[in-house]
Parts: sequence; structure tokens; C-alpha cells
Amino acid sequence: MEALPGYKNCFVCGKDNSNGLNIAFFKDQDKIRAEFIPESKHQGFKGIVHGGILFSILDEIMGRTAVVTKGVMTLTVEINVKYRKKAIIGEKIIFTAHMTKDLGRMIEAQGEACKEDGTLLAEARGRFIILSPEMQKEVEEYIYS
Repeated sequence: MEALPGYKNCFVCGKDNSNGLNIAFFKDQDKIRAEFIPESKHQGFKGIVHGGILFSILDEIMGRTAVVTKGVMTLTVEINVKYRKKAIIGEKIIFTAHMTKDLGRMIEAQGEACKEDGTLLAEARGRFIILSPEMQKEVEEYIYS
């Protein structure tokens, strides 16, 4: 698997964000993959991961599918998440995503959050607009490898 760059202050992947999740993303053939072990600070109800945390990671991982398939960065247009099972604090969650449709200036992607045994916790579909070359150049200033 090939490690993907992050964005310095990003809530999900930023190494410079002391309040962030600091998640590393990897290219795994035509998919993106990440792992996360939630802590008590990530909970909603006692012992259960807040749905917004899962949403944020799914958003980030789906948007990255355009980086590995088209070499471009995106912004989120819309996301639909279906929560299937509760995610438990302290249990590793494996996130995967892949691009499902290339619409030119926009892409569609699908993502999943699963337990290590493969149990589906949440699934998402999203649409992402490709950044203009000018905006992509601006964002690249905040990338680290």
C-alpha cells in the first residue's frame, strides 16, 4: 500500500492539528484505505463512536478517490450515510472507498466503515467537485508527505 499525503491542519488527517484525528490514508490498488481506533473523546452516547466522526472520515476518504484515479483534488458536494451498526470506542474501524463514476468536473464515490471481522458499521455515497487548477495549487501549499 502507498501512503497518501495529508493536509497540515485538516481535522481528519492533519499532523499539525492537535485536536484532529491524525488518520493516515493509503492507496490499495483502486481503493483508499484507513484504520482508526476511536477513543473516549470520540464518543456520542457512552461507549459508542459519534456518528459525526464516522461521517468525517468517510467524507475524507471518498474525496481522496479522485486523487488516486484522476490526480485531482475535490470538495464535497453531497454525502448520504447509512449507519448500520454501532461503532464501539476502542475497537479498530477499517475505512475503504473507491470512485464509482467519473462525471468530468465531478466524481461519485462510495465508502464503508467496517469492524476488523468485516461487519459493516456505516456506508456512504457522495459527489465531489474537482478543484480548479488555481485552487488545487493553493491547497498544495498545505500538503505534507
